Amino acid sequence: MPTPSASSKLRQVTAPHAPSSPVVRAIDVGFGLVKLTVNDDDGVNIIHFPSMAIPADASAVRSLGTRRRDTYDVPVNGALFEVGRDVGLAQAGGSFGRDVTDEFYRGTIYEALTKGALRYMADAGDTRIDLLVLGLPVNQYNDANRRDFLRAHYEGELDVGDGKKVTVAKVIVQAQPMGGYAAIGEELDELNAVITQTGGALEPLESADDLDDLSVLMVDPGEHTLDWLLIQQGSINPRASGAASDAGRHRVVRAVQESLAADVGRPLGPAVMPRINEALRAGKPVKLSGTAHALDRFEPVVMSVVEDSINRMVDGLRDAHEIIDLVVLVGGHPERYRDVLQKRFPAIPVFVMPEPMAANVRGFQMIGEALAES
Repeated sequence: MPTPSASSKLRQVTAPHAPSSPVVRAIDVGFGLVKLTVNDDDGVNIIHFPSMAIPADASAVRSLGTRRRDTYDVPVNGALFEVGRDVGLAQAGGSFGRDVTDEFYRGTIYEALTKGALRYMADAGDTRIDLLVLGLPVNQYNDANRRDFLRAHYEGELDVGDGKKVTVAKVIVQAQPMGGYAAIGEELDELNAVITQTGGALEPLESADDLDDLSVLMVDPGEHTLDWLLIQQGSINPRASGAASDAGRHRVVRAVQESLAADVGRPLGPAVMPRINEALRAGKPVKLSGTAHALDRFEPVVMSVVEDSINRMVDGLRDAHEIIDLVVLVGGHPERYRDVLQKRFPAIPVFVMPEPMAANVRGFQMIGEALAES
């Protein structure tokens, strides 16, 4: 873990690499999306693709169409898996190709997704990576064997498909919300606006260094887990940090699906879940068998799931919520969690990071660059 003095450096905006600088890249493999940093003309860019890996189809039918889909076939344990931005076109059933178990980070799908991310990096010109930053949910990060496994498994020369290889010199592993913490200092104006609007005891911050004097609760509602880190003076408080499984987006979508199935009077299979998910994100009806079903009437169902997840987090904080100065939310869908937390703790500023889905991987890149420079 970075020391408090180093954590201030981690939040500094880093300049694009000089040609001689170490190549640093980051991958955040979530249950819903893979986020990664790649080389581009402006330095480093962030892209993402779904966390699905489909056994590759070698038939000629796959090549039919007006364009080639944006995917790669990567090798894992002697088999090929299709991964990438357009992997949904290969999907057969809503849950096929996903893994939302606690063993995800040791599994075939995780390896395929990580190799897919490395393949995007290779195609952007990075066939050697000096430092690769990987993330784990808090409960997974707390397992030293899991961290050691990732380091051992992804250091060295890796086959990423089609005869291409990527060499990774060193891997470091971070707890996922720590990436978001490292990136807070980039958003000081927006953060201070929320602090001012809240009207509690916390005063606007003069600089990012002031964060090191605070107790900051990082909250990361993901696809499967709700992660939280309590960071005091730049260091994690492990006793008040944790994760709740089946407390993320997947549980919300499943609850809406069950309520909708009761309404329509028939079972709804796993292929319906992605449609419900997208409809909830867009605030639109979901279309099933040619009929549009409004989902706004299930808002109480959604909020009951979110409130239960927050209750599990508050219980896991072990009364440390009394010392929290600031709550920061990252992840792909934090708005309802923000609303619940604002009602629960009205005097504590609750700040949603801009582009929250990419906040962790952006911070991982900053952490990696700071460590490489030192």
